[in-house]
Amino acid sequence: MDNNQKSINELLPLELLQAILLRVPAKHLLPLRFVSKLWLSLISDPTFVEFHIHHTSEFTTPSYFFAQNDQLVGSVDLHALFHGGATLGASIEKFSLPFPWKNIPSRFVLGSCRGFVLLHHHEPYYIILWNPLTQSHKKISYYNVVEESHYWYNHIAVLQGIGHDASNDDYLIVIAFKKNQPHCFSLRTNSWTKIDVAPPIPLITHGFKPDGLFFNGAIHWLNYLCNNQDILIFDVRKRRFSTIPLPEQKRTCWSSKLVILGGCLALNFFPSSDDKRTQIWVLKEYKVLSSWTLLYEIPHHCVHSLFLSNYSDFIVVDRTNNNFAKYNLEGERLQCFKYLEYGFLPLEYNSTVYTPSLATLPSCDKKKRKNGM
Repeated sequence: MDNNQKSINELLPLELLQAILLRVPAKHLLPLRFVSKLWLSLISDPTFVEFHIHHTSEFTTPSYFFAQNDQLVGSVDLHALFHGGATLGASIEKFSLPFPWKNIPSRFVLGSCRGFVLLHHHEPYYIILWNPLTQSHKKISYYNVVEESHYWYNHIAVLQGIGHDASNDDYLIVIAFKKNQPHCFSLRTNSWTKIDVAPPIPLITHGFKPDGLFFNGAIHWLNYLCNNQDILIFDVRKRRFSTIPLPEQKRTCWSSKLVILGGCLALNFFPSSDDKRTQIWVLKEYKVLSSWTLLYEIPHHCVHSLFLSNYSDFIVVDRTNNNFAKYNLEGERLQCFKYLEYGFLPLEYNSTVYTPSLATLPSCDKKKRKNGM
């Protein structure tokens, strides 16, 4: 049999085939499962899925997930938009929500983690963890966590977030109210538990942006009161709170935002409404105050950086000029795409940066192992 009659599985060593598939974006891996039984086995293997998540998080440009209404939920493929020559319309992938929705709440998207997005359900006291790519999802009630009170503001969460505990492959969802002890939900045990140690910053006297950012094994919340300079963090493995100080030169305000840039925790800082600049500060050494560095200033106000490519250029969403744009470190705008031309308006509280993955819920993995799959 000559080489023209051999299949790709016979021509390529298994290790090389795995290395090639690791470099394929998650959304393209789904149809590749049907090439052969071998490819289905490789792509569905939990070890491969885990390797793929680590590879894509390190080398792949993330996507921009957004929700505008129940008819328009999707993501923008930033790599296709800025590096693949696609138009903005062609780079938008629309998703169908996992349940019927009457309307999109004002605070609908609560964060992302390893390809999952955390959503606030329109029914009271429900959240949903959802992988838009695989449609794997779980509806979670937090009714028992809510303090029984006649005052409506006690029912509004001041902290929400999701993180991944790599020590036992578990996803933890954290929620807290001003007068409640914080709780976390484990997908592995399918239960809520109280967090034993109280946050070092009293929740009742401080204001936080409630949507947490998962990075370096912890969920991070930004304090928006100008008299406090700490980021509140929750270590998902140790289940303990601590803080990270913000740059001594800066005080936060409501419009500031935490992001991940170049593998580092970073801060989009908007000095004031009169100052038409956006400063980007990067914490080059995690938890080390002296490592905060003013990396760049964009000459526009309210610009949210989304991705930093090898410390050479920024991909941002500019809500002042209604566009996605790419800047270099010299301040030159290299590319620009107007998003209003495509009928949607990205909102800060209904969007998040996420990297699509083939991750499944831990409870689903348990069922597969019990069934011998």
